[in-house]
Amino acid sequence: MKIKRAVFVAAMLALAIFWGSLRAKKSAAAPPSLKEQLIGTWRLDSRVVRHPDGTSNPDPQYGPEYPIGYIMYDNTGHMAVQFMGLHRPNNHSSLAYDAYFGTYSVDEKANPPTVTHHIEGSLNPNGVGHDNVRDLLLNGDKMMLVVHSSTLDLNINSFSRVK
Repeated sequence: MKIKRAVFVAAMLALAIFWGSLRAKKSAAAPPSLKEQLIGTWRLDSRVVRHPDGTSNPDPQYGPEYPIGYIMYDNTGHMAVQFMGLHRPNNHSSLAYDAYFGTYSVDEKANPPTVTHHIEGSLNPNGVGHDNVRDLLLNGDKMMLVVHSSTLDLNINSFSRVK
């Protein structure tokens, strides 16, 4: 009887040590990478042009109001984006509309970190094959993508994660 009890206690002790080591490994796991945090669907909250003097306004490409849109990043490295002005002309044109898709890469070592969209298909045929680099700022369920242009203006896209 004493041998059975000793074997049982030893087995329980081994199980407890094993369980504790699993919990320790989980708690010591590295925080998710920026790329892992980026995965999901994001709703466009605003798209503004910030000028060197500090003033800003909605992006005029989409009309006087903020456009609507989504950007999606998946865990296989693919992305897609669509933006549309609220008051676009009803003439079967692509005015006040932009869309493209492709793959993406994240540079977490850049300061600030960047996401690069490698464009495979686009509403604008001249965009195909180009890389669009965006400064990437992530804070929980809020994201900003900052686009540097040939002028000193910055295009700032603010998003909320879709849940």
